[in-house]
Amino acid sequence: MLKSLMLSLIFYVFCGFTVLAADVIQGSETGGINWTKGTVFASGYGVASDNTPLRKKRLLARRAAQVDAYRNLAEIISGVRVSSETVVKDLEVSSDIIRTKLNAIVKGALITKDIYQNEIAQVVIEIKMDGNLIETISKGSKASKTSFQPNTSQYSSFAKYIDGNLPKVSSWRLFNQANAAEMVAESDSIISLLQEIKDKINTLPKEQTIKYIDAKLASYNGSTQFSGLLIDAQNITQFELATIPRLRTQDGKIIYPTPAMLASNAFKKRPVSYDFNVNDALKNKRVAYTPYIVKALGTYKSRNSDLVVSDDVALFIKNNGYIAKTLDKASVMIVVGQ
Repeated sequence: MLKSLMLSLIFYVFCGFTVLAADVIQGSETGGINWTKGTVFASGYGVASDNTPLRKKRLLARRAAQVDAYRNLAEIISGVRVSSETVVKDLEVSSDIIRTKLNAIVKGALITKDIYQNEIAQVVIEIKMDGNLIETISKGSKASKTSFQPNTSQYSSFAKYIDGNLPKVSSWRLFNQANAAEMVAESDSIISLLQEIKDKINTLPKEQTIKYIDAKLASYNGSTQFSGLLIDAQNITQFELATIPRLRTQDGKIIYPTPAMLASNAFKKRPVSYDFNVNDALKNKRVAYTPYIVKALGTYKSRNSDLVVSDDVALFIKNNGYIAKTLDKASVMIVVGQ
């Protein structure tokens, strides 16, 4: 990852971009991805043929530069990592509809730089890595817009596509923005709490049961209204940046995103953002003022875009109503190492 970040820095310098030290940028000499801002950019160059009339040279050179930039942007978008197992090109080849929509997105890119010097035209174009792009990826995989049903096979085909081995979540209570408050109130009842504890005593070793109870009490007693989830992955050198990274328990259960989240409008706007510094991330409006900060333990097996957290942290995230609301809004940031 460090090599690609350095190459993109060189590209930014030569192409006249304004580089912010905090931006997580990945790319090459033809363009790349700004994971902090959520944009994909590309540069193109063009010249007119020698026998072109002088009055048309600039116009034709600019047109050639645009074509070159579009081609480079399409190539970069096709290489964007969606998840640990999938890049955009895998979705693209599976559907003519997706390919058509991606082509439209490329053609709709904004020109951010347009220069003509010494008969050479340079054009830099850029698109946002949210909205239409995320929605195209989701719709292209036929993401379901129905609520997640943990004990059936009726979860979204998009979730199936990016992870063929979704976890068994019969013992996990999942929240969405509409019913989070009701579900938390129900879980907080004495009868529900005692029943859950009884089940854990019957199925888990003593130490794990105690940890479970401690996590429950911490989530119920916590008065902090968490405004987002901030994942510290600075020391995870093998982590690969992705549009839709996943957060897992130590045994592989997916905490974020759930299939219901994948289909939500808030999620499609932009699933996560990245930063290099925890203090800078704390200032980002995406996670606002009081995010719940967790430290990633590593990646899950060979899935280098899937981060693992401790079981205690996973239980707290699962049971805290405020965090459930932030996940539904995709208020998630990941801090990575340089």
